[in-house]
Amino acid sequence: MSPSIIKRNALTIAGVSGDGNQTGAVWESFMKLSGERPLVNRLSDSGYEIRLYNGDSCEVHVGYAVPRSFDDEAYTTRTLPASAYASFDVFVANGYDSENNAMVEWLEGNREYDERLLGSSHYCVEYYDERFHGDETDSIVEIWVPIQKREN
Repeated sequence: MSPSIIKRNALTIAGVSGDGNQTGAVWESFMKLSGERPLVNRLSDSGYEIRLYNGDSCEVHVGYAVPRSFDDEAYTTRTLPASAYASFDVFVANGYDSENNAMVEWLEGNREYDERLLGSSHYCVEYYDERFHGDETDSIVEIWVPIQKREN
């Protein structure tokens, strides 16, 4: 599988953070909060899930993109730097882990890019746009792996 290479500006996500092993519960908390206190200045209706890996632990942050100046104490924000990403389309019906091996193979086998870290953490972004339809057969989630040009 060859990903698309995309570039994104810095991205601020307002939402809820939690244990990456409890992602469903984190999304439920976010949906409850956003229902009670809607994000009126969100940049789109697309959802984001940022997964941060530190050794064996994983933190997840879910929410919507907002302006960097966003200020609402009910929400936690996480800002990602501008970056290039290797973007992989994942068919939800095949399972979210279905493309993990292809992503790892591509990262290890390509000669042009290295994975970009956030501090000392590996991370990825799951992007839920209009192609996401829950568990339906044609439902797609984009997974973005941050990359940078390899130094020779």
